Amino acid sequence: MRKTLWLLALCLPTVVVNAVLPTAALDVTLNNGSVLTLLASQASFGTLPKMSPSNNPQQALAVAPSDDALLCYNVSSTSQKYKNRIMLVPRGNCTFETKAIHAQRLGAAGVVVYGTLASRYSLNTTKYSNHTDHVYTTDDIIYPQNLNDYDCDKGHAEIPSNTISMTPLPYNANQNDAILSGKDSLCYKNSPDSLANCPSQSCLLTGTNTSSGDMLKACCAWDLHVWLYNDPTLSDDEPVVTIPAVYLTMQQGNFLLDQLKNGSVNAILYERYRPAYNPSAILIWGLGVFVAALAAYLSAGEYISARKQVERHAQNIASSPRGEEGRMASLDHAQMAYQRAPPVEETLELAVEHAFGFIVMASTGLFILFFFKIYNVVKVMYAIGCSKAVSQVIFFPLLAKLARRFRIRDKIVWQTGTEDFGDISQFDIIAGILGFGLGLAWLVVAFTVRHPENFTFFWITQDVMGSCMCIMFLSIIKLNCIRVASILLIIAFAYDIFMVFITPLIFNGESVMITVATSGGPPKADPSWCEKYPDDVDCQGGDPLPMLLTVPRIGDYQGGASLLGLGDIVLPGLLLSFAARLDAAKGLLGVISGGSGANAAYTCREDRCGGAFTICNGGYFSPLVVAYAVGLLMANTAVYVMQMGQPALLYLVPCCLGTICYMGWRRNELLDLWNGPKVIRTADTLLYGEGGHDDPGLSELPTEEGLEAPTAPSAQDEEIDEAIMSSP
Repeated sequence: MRKTLWLLALCLPTVVVNAVLPTAALDVTLNNGSVLTLLASQASFGTLPKMSPSNNPQQALAVAPSDDALLCYNVSSTSQKYKNRIMLVPRGNCTFETKAIHAQRLGAAGVVVYGTLASRYSLNTTKYSNHTDHVYTTDDIIYPQNLNDYDCDKGHAEIPSNTISMTPLPYNANQNDAILSGKDSLCYKNSPDSLANCPSQSCLLTGTNTSSGDMLKACCAWDLHVWLYNDPTLSDDEPVVTIPAVYLTMQQGNFLLDQLKNGSVNAILYERYRPAYNPSAILIWGLGVFVAALAAYLSAGEYISARKQVERHAQNIASSPRGEEGRMASLDHAQMAYQRAPPVEETLELAVEHAFGFIVMASTGLFILFFFKIYNVVKVMYAIGCSKAVSQVIFFPLLAKLARRFRIRDKIVWQTGTEDFGDISQFDIIAGILGFGLGLAWLVVAFTVRHPENFTFFWITQDVMGSCMCIMFLSIIKLNCIRVASILLIIAFAYDIFMVFITPLIFNGESVMITVATSGGPPKADPSWCEKYPDDVDCQGGDPLPMLLTVPRIGDYQGGASLLGLGDIVLPGLLLSFAARLDAAKGLLGVISGGSGANAAYTCREDRCGGAFTICNGGYFSPLVVAYAVGLLMANTAVYVMQMGQPALLYLVPCCLGTICYMGWRRNELLDLWNGPKVIRTADTLLYGEGGHDDPGLSELPTEEGLEAPTAPSAQDEEIDEAIMSSP
């Protein structure tokens, strides 16, 4: 279990690569007055239109000149016909950037390149580049490529060869498009399934004939958005493109051409809206701070519970009619009941060797995943560990509360006789069934749904499981001095930086942390290929491993999520837990001593305290929660400023460790914090006995002047109450 918990210390940034996203849009005013939005992909060149349609002008659409329909010939002068208009230009014959330059020279305010069937055919001109007198024939046609341009599994048909013309070479669009595209085409009619699985409803010729030789094979054409790449072969004399350029699919382009046949068409070209700072970043920040603070606070729960019991029994004693005799008898019975009460759970106090063990285990685990790529094993292990945590943190306490409400007794069904498992009760079994059932459902979604992080049940369940794991981690793993905390956090700090920023220099630009965090790194295949064939082996990867909290981006068409690795919670959380336990231990001993238990004001260095709440007043826990929140906010801000993933410990470690060290120095107890506060050891001895602790002895309990330090009552409510009630 402890080994599994240590794996949570990995910081998991994420990089997800999807298919080509249409990041621009065209709001087209149709002839009937209605407005239709067409999504478009943008270019690596030109200027970006402003975001949202309200920030951009409405402009008329215009087709390219009839004598240069593909806009590939050199343009020397501006034409008033195209000034301040958006030009529609078919794809093919020359590069996208060349078309944009020519449209700009004609005076266009923007250019829209749309896909065509003809653009998928070309001539093999390189074969005869040294033959100026070569006459090209149909044998020189380069036909579309299988899977890249078409897919016969999506739909196919046989077309009579006498209906197709390839003249002028390489493809006669005026004659062939009507035969190969649309529901009135021969391709649609001759298809066995009427192109039912072909989204484009268009076909491309494969260049192969049937056995009889009089029929040509045609298959379903892909019609997807493409990114308009720049042309590196352009000379420096060519002007820089300063107008926006976007790409539409064949279906979108044909729709606009049909509209233009019926009259003028106006459109607004703009970039699709996405918030500059997504609200999900605030939510994941708040969730991270809440989980870290809650887990740390609950780790001090036994101290807090014991203090409440002492206060309650002190009230009972004060009102006891038997006076001092009753007071001492009650406390004696409380002490006897407490000594019978074992610790709630086995805990592990971290030492220096554990801090160095962390770097060995974390590095070993990370490199095993990096080289052997057993990411699915991690998902299974994570689901098992989190299912146990959910059972213990949520379902068992819930069942116990319902049992008290309806007066149902829990029964032991199996006495294992071992310390690891203890006695198993009915509630243990029911809580286990519920917890592991939830984990199994989450695991099924993880293995059966593509990009499950977009599935609401998946990410909410993952956040619940991750939060429970953090709470369970901090309830088991303890820090009792900041000397160990400093070593651990500094090692983790260096580990994070090395794995994210240094390993790319060793492994040919590949970051070990990011590769593992994204289940092998982003897909190796081209995004367009992965949009067509997402199950291809080269399209796998990019999905983050589940050891993190996640909140999907809100109002962002590009999707994605804001993420926070569990390691960024539990590692600083150990320091927060130490502060919470320190404050609670002081409160417990203060109440036992006869005081109020409130953290008293300290005598700070240089006497610079002032006001009701300063660094010299109160405990350590609240300031450390604030420091954690500030550090996490700095990490989130750095992600947006630098536009790249950040190791959160880079900001969390200085904030949290620096805060507690500075406060301890100002309060003149840094040395005590460094070596381990006696107050924690004393509280542990009172609660658990001397086993495993160097007990300073009850004689060292702090007392108020004139008051004797009583023995500590038990933190177990029922046993203490029974002891008090049964006193003579």
